Amino acid sequence: MDQNNDRIMNAESLNIDATLEKLSNELKPDETLILDVGNNYFDQTDTIYDTLVMKGYDVRKSFKNGRNQILVTKRQLR
Repeated sequence: MDQNNDRIMNAESLNIDATLEKLSNELKPDETLILDVGNNYFDQTDTIYDTLVMKGYDVRKSFKNGRNQILVTKRQLR
């Protein structure tokens, strides 16, 4: 991952729909956004992950420093 193109957003208390809206408006092709979900209350990580996959994003789950994270990259249109 290119550290210059990575951004981190705290998604622990965000509404899933608001998170998706922000992603679709702000994430540029080949830019990575790290959603820091934290403690994964109510299986929030899985819900966000599944929704992003269905919307066509490249998505990976990560666990760093005791926190759940989702790494999201917008696919380059070809």
